[in-house]
Amino acid sequence: MSIAQDIIGTHFRYPDYFLVDREKVREFARSVKDDHPAHYDEDAAAECGQAALIASLTFVAVAGRRVQNEIFNQFDVPINMERVLHRDQKLVFHRPIVVGDKLWFDSYLDSVIESHGAIIAEVRAEVTDDDGSPILTSIVTLFGESTNTDEHDEVTAQIAAGRDAAMKRMIAGQTKSGA
Repeated sequence: MSIAQDIIGTHFRYPDYFLVDREKVREFARSVKDDHPAHYDEDAAAECGQAALIASLTFVAVAGRRVQNEIFNQFDVPINMERVLHRDQKLVFHRPIVVGDKLWFDSYLDSVIESHGAIIAEVRAEVTDDDGSPILTSIVTLFGESTNTDEHDEVTAQIAAGRDAAMKRMIAGQTKSGA
Protein backbone atom coordinates (compact mmCIF):
# COMPACT_ATOMS: atom_id res chain seq x y z
CA MET A 1 0.00 0.00 0.00
CA SER A 2 1.57 3.30 -1.05
CA ILE A 3 0.99 6.24 1.24
CA ALA A 4 3.39 8.66 -0.40
CA GLN A 5 0.98 10.41 -2.76
CA ASP A 6 -1.36 11.28 0.09
CA ILE A 7 1.12 12.72 2.58
CA ILE A 8 4.28 14.00 0.84
CA GLY A 9 4.45 17.75 1.18
CA THR A 10 2.51 17.77 4.44
CA HIS A 11 3.38 20.76 6.66
CA PHE A 12 3.20 20.96 10.44
CA ARG A 13 4.00 24.00 12.57
CA TYR A 14 4.75 23.07 16.16
CA PRO A 15 2.25 25.11 18.22
CA ASP A 16 4.75 26.43 20.78
CA TYR A 17 8.24 27.90 20.72
CA PHE A 18 11.36 26.67 22.49
CA LEU A 19 13.06 29.38 24.57
CA VAL A 20 16.85 29.11 24.57
CA ASP A 21 17.89 29.40 28.20
CA ARG A 22 21.35 30.48 29.43
CA GLU A 23 21.83 27.56 31.81
CA LYS A 24 20.48 25.04 29.28
CA VAL A 25 23.11 26.24 26.79
CA ARG A 26 25.82 25.68 29.39
CA GLU A 27 24.38 22.34 30.51
CA PHE A 28 24.13 21.05 26.93
CA ALA A 29 27.68 22.18 26.11
CA ARG A 30 28.99 20.33 29.18
CA SER A 31 27.00 17.21 28.26
CA VAL A 32 28.53 17.04 24.76
CA LYS A 33 31.97 18.06 26.04
CA ASP A 34 32.01 21.27 24.00
CA ASP A 35 34.41 23.52 25.88
CA HIS A 36 34.29 26.58 23.61
CA PRO A 37 34.18 29.63 25.93
CA ALA A 38 31.30 31.26 23.95
CA HIS A 39 28.96 28.63 25.44
CA TYR A 40 29.83 29.65 29.01
CA ASP A 41 30.93 33.28 29.06
CA GLU A 42 29.18 36.35 27.61
CA ASP A 43 32.49 38.14 26.97
CA ALA A 44 33.70 35.19 24.89
CA ALA A 45 30.38 35.22 22.98
CA ALA A 46 30.84 38.98 22.38
CA GLU A 47 34.28 38.27 20.90
CA CYS A 48 32.42 36.02 18.40
CA GLY A 49 30.04 38.87 17.55
CA GLN A 50 27.07 37.73 19.66
CA ALA A 51 25.36 39.57 22.52
CA ALA A 52 24.49 36.34 24.39
CA LEU A 53 25.90 32.86 24.92
CA ILE A 54 26.07 30.80 21.73
CA ALA A 55 24.54 27.33 21.78
CA SER A 56 26.57 24.30 20.67
CA LEU A 57 25.92 23.26 17.08
CA THR A 58 23.73 20.28 18.03
CA PHE A 59 21.73 22.14 20.70
CA VAL A 60 18.69 22.10 18.41
CA ALA A 61 18.35 18.38 19.22
CA VAL A 62 16.89 19.32 22.62
CA ALA A 63 13.84 20.97 21.08
CA GLY A 64 13.97 18.88 17.93
CA ARG A 65 13.27 15.65 19.77
CA ARG A 66 10.12 17.11 21.31
CA VAL A 67 8.97 18.30 17.89
CA GLN A 68 9.92 15.03 16.18
CA ASN A 69 7.72 13.03 18.55
CA GLU A 70 4.72 15.06 17.43
CA ILE A 71 5.55 15.18 13.72
CA PHE A 72 4.70 11.58 12.94
CA ASN A 73 1.36 11.87 14.69
CA GLN A 74 0.53 14.93 12.60
CA PHE A 75 1.83 13.52 9.31
CA ASP A 76 0.04 10.19 9.81
CA VAL A 77 3.09 8.20 8.71
CA PRO A 78 2.48 4.52 9.55
CA ILE A 79 5.85 4.04 11.27
CA ASN A 80 6.50 2.26 14.54
CA MET A 81 8.34 4.97 16.50
CA GLU A 82 9.69 2.34 18.92
CA ARG A 83 11.60 0.72 16.05
CA VAL A 84 13.18 3.65 14.21
CA LEU A 85 16.77 4.28 13.18
CA HIS A 86 17.97 7.84 12.73
CA ARG A 87 19.71 7.28 9.41
CA ASP A 88 21.26 10.71 8.94
CA GLN A 89 20.79 14.41 9.54
CA LYS A 90 21.96 17.54 7.80
CA LEU A 91 22.03 20.92 9.51
CA VAL A 92 22.32 24.15 7.53
CA PHE A 93 22.93 27.13 9.80
CA HIS A 94 21.71 30.56 8.77
CA ARG A 95 22.97 32.10 12.03
CA PRO A 96 24.02 30.87 15.49
CA ILE A 97 21.43 29.91 18.11
CA VAL A 98 21.85 32.25 21.08
CA VAL A 99 20.38 32.64 24.55
CA GLY A 100 17.03 34.39 24.38
CA ASP A 101 16.05 32.97 20.98
CA LYS A 102 12.52 31.69 20.65
CA LEU A 103 12.83 28.78 18.24
CA TRP A 104 9.79 28.01 16.07
CA PHE A 105 9.63 24.77 14.06
CA ASP A 106 7.92 24.36 10.70
CA SER A 107 8.28 20.76 9.56
CA TYR A 108 7.70 19.35 6.09
CA LEU A 109 7.41 15.72 5.05
CA ASP A 110 9.58 15.80 1.92
CA SER A 111 9.79 12.09 1.15
CA VAL A 112 8.21 8.81 2.22
CA ILE A 113 8.95 5.36 0.86
CA GLU A 114 7.02 2.35 2.15
CA SER A 115 8.28 -1.01 0.96
CA HIS A 116 8.69 -4.53 2.29
CA GLY A 117 7.44 -3.64 5.76
CA ALA A 118 9.75 -0.64 6.15
CA ILE A 119 9.34 3.13 5.97
CA ILE A 120 12.02 5.62 4.96
CA ALA A 121 10.95 9.19 5.66
CA GLU A 122 12.72 12.50 5.14
CA VAL A 123 11.58 15.39 7.32
CA ARG A 124 12.78 18.97 6.83
CA ALA A 125 12.47 21.46 9.65
CA GLU A 126 12.78 25.18 9.06
CA VAL A 127 13.69 26.74 12.41
CA THR A 128 13.03 30.45 12.75
CA ASP A 129 13.22 33.04 15.49
CA ASP A 130 10.29 35.00 16.91
CA ASP A 131 10.52 37.48 14.02
CA GLY A 132 10.35 34.68 11.45
CA SER A 133 14.01 35.04 10.44
CA PRO A 134 15.71 31.74 9.54
CA ILE A 135 18.08 30.20 12.07
CA LEU A 136 18.65 26.75 10.61
CA THR A 137 17.33 24.07 8.31
CA SER A 138 17.42 20.48 9.51
CA ILE A 139 16.89 17.51 7.20
CA VAL A 140 16.45 14.16 8.95
CA THR A 141 16.12 10.76 7.33
CA LEU A 142 14.50 8.05 9.44
CA PHE A 143 14.23 4.35 8.70
CA GLY A 144 11.68 2.29 10.57
CA GLU A 145 9.24 -0.56 10.67
CA SER A 146 5.87 0.04 9.06
CA THR A 147 2.74 -0.32 11.15
CA ASN A 148 0.86 -1.64 8.08
CA THR A 149 0.81 -5.31 9.09
CA ASP A 150 -0.90 -6.52 5.89
CA GLU A 151 2.27 -5.85 3.93
CA HIS A 152 4.41 -7.46 6.68
CA ASP A 153 2.49 -10.72 6.34
CA GLU A 154 2.76 -10.69 2.55
CA VAL A 155 6.50 -9.98 2.57
CA THR A 156 7.11 -12.60 5.27
CA ALA A 157 5.19 -15.18 3.23
CA GLN A 158 7.20 -14.33 0.09
CA ILE A 159 10.50 -14.66 1.97
CA ALA A 160 9.40 -17.98 3.51
CA ALA A 161 8.31 -19.32 0.10
CA GLY A 162 11.66 -18.32 -1.42
CA ARG A 163 13.55 -19.95 1.43
CA ASP A 164 11.51 -23.15 1.15
CA ALA A 165 12.05 -23.33 -2.62
CA ALA A 166 15.81 -22.83 -2.18
CA MET A 167 15.93 -25.59 0.45
CA LYS A 168 14.07 -28.01 -1.88
CA ARG A 169 16.53 -27.23 -4.73
CA MET A 170 19.51 -27.73 -2.41
CA ILE A 171 18.16 -31.06 -1.11
CA ALA A 172 17.32 -32.22 -4.63
CA GLY A 173 20.85 -31.33 -5.76
CA GLN A 174 22.41 -33.26 -2.86
CA THR A 175 20.25 -36.30 -3.55
CA LYS A 176 21.27 -36.40 -7.23
CA SER A 177 24.99 -36.00 -6.51
CA GLY A 178 24.95 -38.57 -3.67
CA ALA A 179 23.21 -41.27 -5.71
